[in-house]
Amino acid sequence: MNYGVLSFPIGAWCSGASENAFVDGYAQTLSHEAFILPIGQSGVYAPIQIIPSSTGGVDAAYFRATPNSIGSALDTSISSISSVEYWDIKSNGVNAGISLSWRPSSAISDLTSSSLSNLTIVGWNGSTWVTIPSIVDEHSILAAISDLGSGSISTNAKVDLSAFSAFSLGAKKKQLVVTEFNKVELTVYVNKNMLFIEASQPIKTLIVHDVTGKLVFIKNLNGDLKYSQNFNYELGLYIVTTELSNVNSLIKKKIINNSY
Repeated sequence: MNYGVLSFPIGAWCSGASENAFVDGYAQTLSHEAFILPIGQSGVYAPIQIIPSSTGGVDAAYFRATPNSIGSALDTSISSISSVEYWDIKSNGVNAGISLSWRPSSAISDLTSSSLSNLTIVGWNGSTWVTIPSIVDEHSILAAISDLGSGSISTNAKVDLSAFSAFSLGAKKKQLVVTEFNKVELTVYVNKNMLFIEASQPIKTLIVHDVTGKLVFIKNLNGDLKYSQNFNYELGLYIVTTELSNVNSLIKKKIINNSY
């Protein structure tokens, strides 16, 4: 390590971070549970959430600078990336789920053509900025509903941090919009500790978040039209996102788990 770092040990917590109080440099979590690192730079508070796979430590810093200073090549699935910010996230062999935040100065409306469905996390793999499968958090790590002005976006699964030297926000090339002429029927519900889902188009991926935006689970399906599994989670509201194969579309549904 050739940089200073503010380390948060297992069991630590942080409060009171804001645009006037944040870590300008590297912060580290040694926990294996979700932890929000209070990082920023140049008067910009730009926290991220880390969900490590183990307690080996994850370090991160925010840079208020164009990611193009690292590299400008874009994967064919990306139309553009942020011009104002990126994060350096590294570890010693620890994979992690990550959530990146944005704020008015991030200009997400301009980046995504005013459509959050186009937003994605991107990573620099040494030669190209590539898409990292991710989804906008309905309830962001900033403790508010995500919108074009502010919010957060989380990876669908834990990421091999060693594969990327920087992370930023980008815009995916537009997906097909489901219209009244190509309408998809989707039913999702919980009954007696079981989650049931049925769609009129093959289901590629099933993603469930809780009301705070935390990933509960992700399941890759093989084009099934029907699927069910145990749902032994706490009572409350959950967000179910399905990626459908034939129409290349993401559909969100809210479900309530109200009985064990």
